[in-house]
Amino acid sequence: MNIKKDFFAGLLVAGCVSISLAQQQPVTRTFSLGSNASGASGVAVGDVNGDGILDLVTSNASTSNISVLLGRGKANFGAAAVFPTGTQPESLALADFNKDGKLDVVTANFEAGSISVLFGNGDGTFQTAQNFPAGIQTQSVAVGDVNNDGIPDIVVSSVQSENTDVFLSNGDGTFQAPIVFTFNNGYAAWTQIALGDMNGDGILDFVGIFGFGQGFQVWLGRGDGSFYEWSNSLSYGTIAYPKGLAVGDFNGDGKTDVALGLYTNSAVGVSFNEGGGDFGVPVATKSAAATYLLAAGDLNGDGKLDTVSTGLNSELLVVGLGEGNGSFKLANAYNLGAHPVAALVCNLYGKTPDIAFVTANSVGVVVR
Repeated sequence: MNIKKDFFAGLLVAGCVSISLAQQQPVTRTFSLGSNASGASGVAVGDVNGDGILDLVTSNASTSNISVLLGRGKANFGAAAVFPTGTQPESLALADFNKDGKLDVVTANFEAGSISVLFGNGDGTFQTAQNFPAGIQTQSVAVGDVNNDGIPDIVVSSVQSENTDVFLSNGDGTFQAPIVFTFNNGYAAWTQIALGDMNGDGILDFVGIFGFGQGFQVWLGRGDGSFYEWSNSLSYGTIAYPKGLAVGDFNGDGKTDVALGLYTNSAVGVSFNEGGGDFGVPVATKSAAATYLLAAGDLNGDGKLDTVSTGLNSELLVVGLGEGNGSFKLANAYNLGAHPVAALVCNLYGKTPDIAFVTANSVGVVVR
C-alpha cells in the first residue's frame, strides 16, 4: 500500500488506550554532567574503558563537549570527565572506527556544521577531537557498516543544507571524502535518521524523518556506502507531525518496521513494512502529550519490542509494552523530575533492560 498525503485524519482509533497511569516511582538515579558541561542533547552507552562494565557518554550542546561517566556496576557511575567537541553537538554515537578494540565517539555538531570524532584511549579518556565538515546545521548521526567491509561508518544528516553525508571509515582513524546525498522529498532534509536492514538483504539501509516532521522515507543501501530510493514518500502533512524515530520488527513478521513519535496526535505509531517499498498506515497507541522522544527495546524479555517516549516539556518517561502487533500496552509513567531530551534502552544492571536518559543538566538511569 502506498500512503498518500493527508491520510492521517481520523486514524488514531485502532490500538489506542488511555494514558491514565499510576505514576510509579522506579529506582531512578541522576548524575552530574560535570563542571563546565550543560545542555545535554544525547546519550550513548558502551564500555569505554574495557572493564566489562557499561559507561555513559552524553553530548552537551550548550557547552560544546561530551561527558563521560564510567560505570561502577549495578547502574552506578563515577564523576563525569569532560572532553571538547565542535560547536553545539546535538547527537552522538559510539563505535570503534580505527580497529584498535577501543570505543570512539562521534558527534553531530549543529552550529559548526561538522562532525567530531574523538578516538578512545581505552581507559575512559579520549583524544583531541578531529573535526570534519558536513552540511549546514548538522543534527542527527548514526553509525553502521554501510559498505560491508567490517568497519563502522558514519551517516549524518544536515537540516539547512538538506543533505546527508556518508563518511566511510578506512579503519586506521581516517575517513574517505564524504558521499553526499540530497534526498528530493519535497520537504526540508532529515531531522532524525536511523539505519536498519529494511529489505532483508543483509545490507544496512537508511530511514529518515522529513524536516518539519512531515513524514518519513526509506532508502536502500547498495553495499558500497551509497543509497537509492525504495519507499514512496510517506507524507502526513501537519496532521501527525512525526518527531521521534526507531526501527525494528514490531509485529514479528521478520520485516523491519518504522516507529514514530507522533507529536500532534500524542501517540506512538508503527508503520509496518509490507515489502517492496510499501509501508502501511501506522497502528497508533496513545502515549505522552505532544510525543517527540522515542526509543525502542525489549524491556520485559518477552521477545517483543517495547517503547519509551515522552512529550514536549513533560517530566514523564512513558513505557509502552509491545503486544506483538505494533500496538502497546501503557505500563508505567516514570516521573523524572525534569524534562528528558533523549533516552535509550540498555542493560546496565544485568537483569532486565534499563533506560538511560538525559535532561538538560543531568544524565540518569531508570533501573527496572
